[in-house]
Amino acid sequence: MSFVEDLKWRGLINNTTNEEKIKLFESKKSIAYIGFDPSADSLHLGNYVMLLILRRLKQYGHNAIAILGGATGQIGDPSGKSSERNMLDLKKTESNALAIQKQIKKYANVEVINNLDFYKKMTIFDFLRNVGKLINVNYLLEKDVIKSRLESGISYTEFSYNLIQGYDFAWLYKQKHVRMQIGGSDQWGNITTGIEMIRKLYGDNNEACGLTITLLTKPDGTKFGKTDNGAIYLDKKYTSPFAMYQFLYNQADSDIEKLLKFFTLLKKEEINNIMEKHKSESFKRLAQQELAKTVVSDVHGDKEYKRCLQISEAFFKGNLESLSNEDLYNALTSVASFDASESSYNVIDLLVVCNICKSKSEARTLLESNAIFINNKPVNKFDTIISKTHSIDNKFSYIKKGKKNYFLINWK
Repeated sequence: MSFVEDLKWRGLINNTTNEEKIKLFESKKSIAYIGFDPSADSLHLGNYVMLLILRRLKQYGHNAIAILGGATGQIGDPSGKSSERNMLDLKKTESNALAIQKQIKKYANVEVINNLDFYKKMTIFDFLRNVGKLINVNYLLEKDVIKSRLESGISYTEFSYNLIQGYDFAWLYKQKHVRMQIGGSDQWGNITTGIEMIRKLYGDNNEACGLTITLLTKPDGTKFGKTDNGAIYLDKKYTSPFAMYQFLYNQADSDIEKLLKFFTLLKKEEINNIMEKHKSESFKRLAQQELAKTVVSDVHGDKEYKRCLQISEAFFKGNLESLSNEDLYNALTSVASFDASESSYNVIDLLVVCNICKSKSEARTLLESNAIFINNKPVNKFDTIISKTHSIDNKFSYIKKGKKNYFLINWK
């Protein structure tokens, strides 16, 4: 199985350019690149799919390069946006780029190039003569990302994004002998612009090609890796290892085979064997266990994965006292949370404001039936005051409703 055949089997490919040039890419040791936008200082699960593709390239004997959008990130990709993006300042973009570069090196171990390095010395006249001259305005106006914004308006800044990212490919084609660009399904317009520039510069017999990766969505149509609490980040200062573990372990049976194909480097035979065992005893959630184990171990290490198992067992047995305060808090970040703006609350008011109960009467019923626990202590009096004074580490409290429903209170 070749690199592209593997992507097809996994259902990862959304679209491809010239098939003959893709076959040429596959026929020899070639170089492909993927771009990363420094809009935040950590990558997330959606980016993790791309990191694995960089690793798959090397697995199949090719070379891989990652491009950091130090220049393009200052403008903002209009793809998928209905209005103008807020631009990050230079210092923030640079600090984000440095953080992401470390993650790319850690998880993919490939050469990383910041596109700011080959734009920062380019004057506006250089850009207009050497880049702007390559693409006709009519060509850009036909791009879906630009066409969709014409009615509401698009600034020249975002209008030019397509040119700049396209030129990334042209520059890499010449300077680094890169022959393929890989991007998300929303990057099709940027990829094809780069290929058109290469055609203008080097003729029809160039070897440039591209492919886009399927956008993975949840059953409700939202992006996979997004939760009510935000994206699932690779940096544990934003998403704890246990929150990542829980997110992956709780995936539905209907999606689990696809997720194993997207988020692991497991081979076809291995995934088929996992799914065969899983289907025979689906109640054991063997496939979900394998997904969570593989991703969490890869991102955070075996030690953190084992901690996730310990935390999970403590939750299952209702034995939270066995956890350290740090592990307890990290575990609770995966449940619904409430940021307390006051230093104290009447318990009934707190249950309503946290959306644990729909009404005060429901709250009273739960209290009377001894179904509410705060910091694992039963609460049944209507006039009980819950305050930061009695919180854990002067930082958080947690409410348990019934046997398994937990809620986190973050005290300011």
